[in-house]
Amino acid sequence: MNILNENVYIDIDGVILTKGVVPALHLDKFLKYVLDKYSVFWLTSRCHGDSKYTLSYLSKFFPEETVNLFKQIKPTNFQVDKTEAIDFNKRFFWLDNEIFESEKTTLIKNGKYDSWIEVDLIKDPNQLLHLIRNRLNL
Repeated sequence: MNILNENVYIDIDGVILTKGVVPALHLDKFLKYVLDKYSVFWLTSRCHGDSKYTLSYLSKFFPEETVNLFKQIKPTNFQVDKTEAIDFNKRFFWLDNEIFESEKTTLIKNGKYDSWIEVDLIKDPNQLLHLIRNRLNL
């Protein structure tokens, strides 16, 4: 569990839920993989320091088995930019469909721009599977 002491930050909209709130393909396989290998955190406007609202929201779209996986994801908190919640002292991956220009600037300033993985489930519905096979594999 968390072999390399690295973090994965996950957004909800556009990453685990596509437009039209359709669950991403291969989500359970993806979650089991990252939860086994990394410290995993929510990095979404749907979570501010507490996962209760996040889990309540997600339980509308996912079965109990998936919600139980979500319960293992730690909350984060930020005021404006999501980068406020990132631990820049550890290697990390940030999965998000889009980021603000100010967040991009913060990543660049910290030499971590390559840590952001742009997720586009419309363009590649199998992207989560590709990530665990290629980019996030240890």
